[in-house]
Amino acid sequence: MRFLRITTLFALLASGASFAKADVAEGEKLFNANCTSCHALNEKVVGPALKGVNEKYDEAWLIKWVKNSQALVKSGDEKAVKVYNENNQSVMTSFENLSDAQIKSILEYIKTPPVAQASVAPANGTGVATTEAVTPAKDSFYNNTTFIALSIMAFILFLIVFVLYRIKKTVQGIYDAKFPEQAALELEPVVDVRTTWKYKLFTKHPVVGTILVILGFTVALGIYGFNYGQTEVGVQQGYAPAQPINYSHELHAGKYKINCLYCHNGADKGKQATIPSASTCMNCHMHVTASAKYDGQVSPEIAKIYDAVGWDADKKAYNPSKQQKPIKWVRIHNLPDLAYFNHAQHVKAGKVECQSCHGAIETMKVVYQQSSLQMGWCINCHREAKVDVKNNDYYEKLHDDLKAQGKSYATVSNVGGLECGKCHY
Repeated sequence: MRFLRITTLFALLASGASFAKADVAEGEKLFNANCTSCHALNEKVVGPALKGVNEKYDEAWLIKWVKNSQALVKSGDEKAVKVYNENNQSVMTSFENLSDAQIKSILEYIKTPPVAQASVAPANGTGVATTEAVTPAKDSFYNNTTFIALSIMAFILFLIVFVLYRIKKTVQGIYDAKFPEQAALELEPVVDVRTTWKYKLFTKHPVVGTILVILGFTVALGIYGFNYGQTEVGVQQGYAPAQPINYSHELHAGKYKINCLYCHNGADKGKQATIPSASTCMNCHMHVTASAKYDGQVSPEIAKIYDAVGWDADKKAYNPSKQQKPIKWVRIHNLPDLAYFNHAQHVKAGKVECQSCHGAIETMKVVYQQSSLQMGWCINCHREAKVDVKNNDYYEKLHDDLKAQGKSYATVSNVGGLECGKCHY
């Protein structure tokens, strides 16, 4: 159970002397990677809000709790037993892989989290600046007054053009009435039909004309068909199918900052990013029911998870009599069978952020395919994306060669990223 990572946050509140050596930036990374699936700073998620825990617990105790909370509980530690009982005896994941220094960094980050930028203007005339985000005012040029002024100017110009046109017509009429012979001479001369291109192509040389018309239609339809095949066939950009559960990435990845790899834990290990199993959802949702928004009832969307896994919300236990069934998620990003793509190669070796391909996923209530995923799109990325050869032993020889050439970086294309066999079997 990944629930009581809250204790990880407890550990964040170590003593002031120890915090002086703690790395806040490193603490933020560790917090986002290990704690956000169950905790937030200012509100309860699965575990309680962590703000202020440094005032309740000393650093040494927090470090022990984060590393192995159950060991403390079993030892009879009074504070550990109290925390365990206050959180419905949910077992917190042990973090024995974290060093004391890393835990201190997390505690320092919790102690001094990022603060929303305060607005410059005082709020409500009190002289006290607010911490709410201030919406920047639009450029003063673009306002209703400007629109009205431009509309009036456009109407005046139209009126001037109309008056000038009427004057021209009147003067022309007067001239034609006074000099009728001259007006007759200025009439359009009669054109010899035999000199027109229509006569030459379709009367004098009908075969040539027919061939040119057919050729023109063929070229136009060919261009249209090529463009359609390039931009429409197999391209699902913007595709946003309805899912069996209305899962919001904006809420989970955006508001609660749950790390992508917590749910899609295969993205850094293999070809597929993998869809999270229902048991991963239940790590949090056996405790989080969102009942406060539904008059004490379990959220309808969370209830769908319970139905799939056979969870009894009233008894807070699995019901063996209920048949378990899979959640039929609809795949959004699809590649043709002829194309090979490996998530781990990009995520782990290439250090590519999820947003590079999937867009700002943390802002999406409904996930859609943000990129075209066409071959040209991939190739452009391979031509521009830099390879981190300094921090990857695999590219040691390449790094030495680059230094010899006076270069500091390579692109994916320099390491075979444009070879056909890399993506096509």
